[in-house]
Amino acid sequence: MLQRNAMVQHGQGIRRLLRSAGVQPDVIYSPFFDALLGFPKIPQLITCHDLTPLSYPNSRRAWLKYRFWQPRHLACAAKVVAISRHVADQLIAFGAAADRLVVVPNGIAVTRLPVAVPASEDLLVIARHDSNKNLVGLLHALATAQQLLPHWRGVLRIVGRDVASSVELQALRRALPRPDGLQLLQQLDSRQLLAILRGSLALVSASFEEGFDYPVLEAKAEGIPTLLSEIPVHAEFHSNSSLFFPVENGGSLFAAELSRLLDDGQLWKDLSRAGRELALSLSVTRQQSAINACIAQLT
Repeated sequence: MLQRNAMVQHGQGIRRLLRSAGVQPDVIYSPFFDALLGFPKIPQLITCHDLTPLSYPNSRRAWLKYRFWQPRHLACAAKVVAISRHVADQLIAFGAAADRLVVVPNGIAVTRLPVAVPASEDLLVIARHDSNKNLVGLLHALATAQQLLPHWRGVLRIVGRDVASSVELQALRRALPRPDGLQLLQQLDSRQLLAILRGSLALVSASFEEGFDYPVLEAKAEGIPTLLSEIPVHAEFHSNSSLFFPVENGGSLFAAELSRLLDDGQLWKDLSRAGRELALSLSVTRQQSAINACIAQLT
């Protein structure tokens, strides 16, 4: 139960474990929004990835935890890493002290050569059927695109937990002008997912809310253009290297931007290059150095 609720620290005698191991930490670091509440005198650095459950909770339990439990972790932390300026703004609105916040964006290791030309007209979405992912809105936009672009024969693939089993998404699929233009996939192994990503025209994210949206950066590391919803964190990182459509009633603009990608090979190459440059600038090494600097400040 504690593991499912990310509260394992409360099921262990941490002081006893450290004492038996002969460990007396100077700083405690957690890469997650968590804190060891039994050590109030030891400086702690924690990372907050997002506060999405406050706006788009998947359960009442998730909302209650973020609303009433996470403020205790914020109060315990000597410093909090936010993965974007958007999350930092949310934390300040949530009551976090601005002088305890530092923004360190996520990093990625770029290991392969980028895709040189589009291999298909297909689109990929990596998203569970969570309330913030706006998959219902995306399928309405897909219906509009199929109507306005009858020559487009590509397939939109959504890969994520609960998508294939969703009665709602399956009903929307059947109502599409071209139902075979949508595939709902429960899960793929990493090699299969990478092959589909590199074989796609673009990656799509239609989210209402994100703290960072890591799949977008993964696509850019492979040289795949991205088509994104107009939300703050997408604008923060991707305004110069992505195409955008409105998060509400954006079907016609989604279709228009998709049409541009299909017809303009130079646009595809420009977005591929700009996205790759962004991924290279957000390296894991840069992220590690920034976090190590925060730890050093607390020792």
